[in-house]
Amino acid sequence: MSENLIKKSKWFWAWQDDKEEEWLDKMAREGMHLNKPDLFGQYYFTQGKPQEVAYRLDFITSARKKADYFQLFKDSGWEHVGEMGGWQYWRKAMQEGVTPEIFTDADSKIQKYRRLLGFLIILMPIYVISLLNAYNHSARYQDGFFFQILNVIYFVLFLVFLMVAFTMVMLLRRISSLKRK
Repeated sequence: MSENLIKKSKWFWAWQDDKEEEWLDKMAREGMHLNKPDLFGQYYFTQGKPQEVAYRLDFITSARKKADYFQLFKDSGWEHVGEMGGWQYWRKAMQEGVTPEIFTDADSKIQKYRRLLGFLIILMPIYVISLLNAYNHSARYQDGFFFQILNVIYFVLFLVFLMVAFTMVMLLRRISSLKRK
C-alpha cells in the first residue's frame, strides 16, 4: 500500500449498507476519498479536496455476469472503487444537488439482498459441516494441547455460524420492510 493512504476502521453489517454509503459520502465531503475497502471494516482513503460524491454498494459474485455488469455502470458514469467479499463499491459525483442512485426502486434493492442471501445460504452447509466436524474431533481428544486448539476452532466456527444466521435474519427483515414500502 502507498504511504499516503489513510486507514480508517468502521464496522458495518451487511444489512447496513445504506449507513456505510452515508459514511463514505460524509468522508468524501471531508476530503477523504475511498481508495480501497478491505476486510474486517478496514478502509483506505486518499486525502483530497472535499467533494459531493455518492458512494453506492451492490452485491454480485457471478463472474459470468461481471463484464456486462461493469460496463453498464461505466456507461452510466459510475466509477468502480473496489470490491470486498462480493460487495462492489461505486462512486459518482453529485450534480446540482441530485444524489445519483443505482437502485431506484424497492424491488431492485430486494434483489440485491436476495443475491446476498443466496450466497449465505450456499455457505451455510459449509459452516454446519465444519462445525460438526470440529465438534466430532474435539470429542475424540479429551485432553492435551490438541484438544484445546480444537475447542478454540469449534468456538470460532460456532461464532461465525451465529453471525451468518443473524445476518440472514436481518436481511430477511430488511427485505420485508422494503416490500411494505
